[in-house]
Amino acid sequence: GQGATLLQLDRAADAALAVHVVWADQKVMKTKISNVTVQDGYAYGLSDGILECVELATGLSQWKEGRYGHGQLLRAGDLLLVLTEKGEVVLVEATPARPNNVFGRFQAIEGLTWNNIALDGPCLLVRNAGEAACYKLPVEAKP
Repeated sequence: GQGATLLQLDRAADAALAVHVVWADQKVMKTKISNVTVQDGYAYGLSDGILECVELATGLSQWKEGRYGHGQLLRAGDLLLVLTEKGEVVLVEATPARPNNVFGRFQAIEGLTWNNIALDGPCLLVRNAGEAACYKLPVEAKP
């Protein structure tokens, strides 16, 4: 809940690492226990349980919309797979242009769900403290 900071690591001539703060903002990307993903210069994460898109170059929030709780998210191409705190999986477009553009959703597991999700090919793996599930997602055919 402390906000976000973008750091730049530079290697000096003597091979030492120097750390520089590019930007810091206490109001964006308050992720607590959830992870963040990056797509085309924008970071996506659950900021206090609300999906947020932040421009990496400036630290400016592009939008903050959609209440998912303190779940997790995973990027697959230009899509976000959001596992909500209540065990629902929501497919959201990863774009700064359309806030929280939801393509679909389904209840994956029951109960409080804070665990990371995983994707192996078409198989989506979800779990919480009491159960786990694997879903075979539809895969778009390549021409």
